[in-house]
Amino acid sequence: MMNTKLPFLRAILLFWLLVPVLASAAAPGPEETWRLNLKDADIRAFVTQVADITGYSFVVDPRVKGKVTVLSSAPMNKDEIYDLFLAVLQVHGFTAIPGEEAIKIVQQVDAKQSAESLGRFAKIPSEQLITRVIQVNNANALELVPILRPLVAKYGHLAGVAAANALIVSDHAANVDRIEEIVRELDSPSKYEVEVIQLKEAWVGNLVTLLQELAPDELGKGANGNSGARKYSVTADERSNRLILRGDKTFRDKMRSLIHKLDQPSATGGTTKVIRLKNADAKSLTEILKGVMGELVKESAGSSAGKSAGAGQNNGFSIFADEGLNALVVRAEPSIMQEVDHIVAQLDVRRAQVLIEAAIVEISDQLGEDLGVQLAIGDQKGGTTPVLGSSFGNVGRSLSDVLTAILSGKVLAPATGGLTAGAGQRNENGITWGVLLQALSTSTAANLLSTPSIITLDNQESEIIVGQNVPFRTGQSVVPGNGTANPFTTIQRRDIGLTLKVTPTISAGGLVRLVVEQSTENVADSIQNASDIVTNKREIKTTVLADDGETIVLGGLISEDYKINKSKVPLLGDIPYIGRLFSSESRTKTKQNLLVFLRPTIMLDKSDTVAATTDKYKGLWDVDLGVRKKLGLPAKGNQPDIDSLFRSGSDRKSLEPSMPTD
Repeated sequence: MMNTKLPFLRAILLFWLLVPVLASAAAPGPEETWRLNLKDADIRAFVTQVADITGYSFVVDPRVKGKVTVLSSAPMNKDEIYDLFLAVLQVHGFTAIPGEEAIKIVQQVDAKQSAESLGRFAKIPSEQLITRVIQVNNANALELVPILRPLVAKYGHLAGVAAANALIVSDHAANVDRIEEIVRELDSPSKYEVEVIQLKEAWVGNLVTLLQELAPDELGKGANGNSGARKYSVTADERSNRLILRGDKTFRDKMRSLIHKLDQPSATGGTTKVIRLKNADAKSLTEILKGVMGELVKESAGSSAGKSAGAGQNNGFSIFADEGLNALVVRAEPSIMQEVDHIVAQLDVRRAQVLIEAAIVEISDQLGEDLGVQLAIGDQKGGTTPVLGSSFGNVGRSLSDVLTAILSGKVLAPATGGLTAGAGQRNENGITWGVLLQALSTSTAANLLSTPSIITLDNQESEIIVGQNVPFRTGQSVVPGNGTANPFTTIQRRDIGLTLKVTPTISAGGLVRLVVEQSTENVADSIQNASDIVTNKREIKTTVLADDGETIVLGGLISEDYKINKSKVPLLGDIPYIGRLFSSESRTKTKQNLLVFLRPTIMLDKSDTVAATTDKYKGLWDVDLGVRKKLGLPAKGNQPDIDSLFRSGSDRKSLEPSMPTD
């Protein structure tokens, strides 16, 4: 019996022993805690201990060094240990930047340049360094920056974004939460309203300026210089002569009181103003303003729907030009006067100038080759002179010249430009013969280079002429016999030479449009059967585009003239070799090449003009040195300043070469 009960009792005892163990396994155990107590421990050892507790991986900057002391009396869990760890790092000038895989421990001054990844934390630690954008809805974000800056740590960052009206804050999470709470309290909406005030007498454009001067605290620029984010504003509606106020009740009451005092009738029916012009021409500008403003006044007077109560004043507009002072005298109401000031400000500007340099190159070459034989034989018996011979007038001396020389016994002068050989004889029987061989060659070459330059205003025609004033016969009267009238000849003088006429127009991007008329004219050397002066003329009329400082070719003329003039005796002149004795041949080859180059240079301000003037003056100085060298005079010293050209007396002689004396 005892043996049967013993296993049963053992089973009951084992059950009661396992119940506490199973109960403890089924119920959650208490969270693991730690106590940290360190004294003058190396900070890297402290990092290692926190890594073991939290399970985080750390990357430590080599500059992270030092000793730390941590005293903990109460047990802390893993999150509290990490928060304590961040506080210790902050005290020693370091911080932790969490990343995707590891946490970087760096100096606080370098923390705001690094991005943090906070996804590993269920709750952001209060000592974690973060960056947050705080949106400001009602207040001006830039005005909050100087108020909040003292609350941010030295190694933190605070800046305002005017376009988004927001704040960017970099600091510890707890401090960022505090700053955001302060911003929400300051960013409470005010009772702003918009009010429209119709003016009766004053003009809105002038009144806005007065209000800005009388209320600088509300309407003046803030400390940051940004006038676009002010809480209060006064806007002018020039179309209806109304003022639009935006602000709280106190501001609007103050502005309304000032506007009522200022909106009074004008002492005169209009405003008269004298505008002194600096660059524009008063007469030309008057015509422009009469055309523009005259239409504006007509529209204002004819539109009754758009008139305000203050538009009942005299809408008359008058303008006069004082050419002596180069000034405008304008009388108009304030609205029209404002338009006039705006137009004058846009038109009265310094006009750009253009330096136009041209190079006209003309090359001509003429070659001539003449070869001929003159033969003559005659019989002087019987008082007659039967003649047989060859006469060619296209080369050198003619047959008549040969016969005259034979009969007179004089020496025949040779033709110029080559070889002349002749022989002749007259015997006792009266038989006379003569032969003349002529081989001539001529060559003429000319190279003409003209480089005129001229400075003119933008869109202003300019002209330069270099040449002679040549007389041309236009009429003649001859009275034959013993008439009482006196014969006469009428002439007309005309400029012959180089003429350059240019009108430049500057467009955007430094492009210059040039309307060019260029002509080169000279008096011909000799023209057969000409009863008056004959001239040769080459002319170009064109419109081109050129960039600033670009050299372009306007056009060119290349001509080549080849002439062969051959005379011979029929049949005899065709015999090979021997036929040369019964023929003459003249060959002339003329070649001309004319090119015109142009280079515009834009001069926008005084410095460009001074540079161009100095460059031309240096060229004058180089010519002076070249003349002195040819005359055998000693070279001068340094180049004098350009003002020496306008000095009198001995100072002016510094540029004049002196002739050597014995």
